[in-house]
Amino acid sequence: MSRFFHWWIKRYFQMDFSVYADILPVITGKLFDRMSIGYLARDHNQRGNAIYHMYLAYFKPFWTDCHTEGYSSDNFGMIYWERPESNISNTQRNKFFADINCTKVSHILSHEVMRIKGRRRRENFELIHNLWDRHICNALPYTYYNERFMEVKHDSTYNFATLDSSQLS
Repeated sequence: MSRFFHWWIKRYFQMDFSVYADILPVITGKLFDRMSIGYLARDHNQRGNAIYHMYLAYFKPFWTDCHTEGYSSDNFGMIYWERPESNISNTQRNKFFADINCTKVSHILSHEVMRIKGRRRRENFELIHNLWDRHICNALPYTYYNERFMEVKHDSTYNFATLDSSQLS
């Protein structure tokens, strides 16, 4: 997924920055370090500011100001990573991750891209959230990609789905 989003940002936004995605780090046994903003900030700083860190959490961030069950800040993003039921095929699992989770990641990354391009926060949020609402209401389809990052139709096999980035220019 990290390689795909690095490619997506480079192709559609003409920017070159790496995206690393990790399951949210949790130190077992240390009550005050679990799911805290302080721990996330410390972990993020230790990993460096040269790359964008996307944390995949198994809970909804309660400090978000975004409609996607996610959070975005400078070089830092976090989304609620949903898991499908265990009794589904690999094709169904890939589509679930693409439709539910990859779209959220593309939303959060779009906030970062607009921030880097110098768009004001209010303008950035309005543009991306209006686009997100159009996708959610099924008026505008997502953009779908196969395992080779080639754009495909919704009814074919796909591994990734993103916001329609042409709407963000």
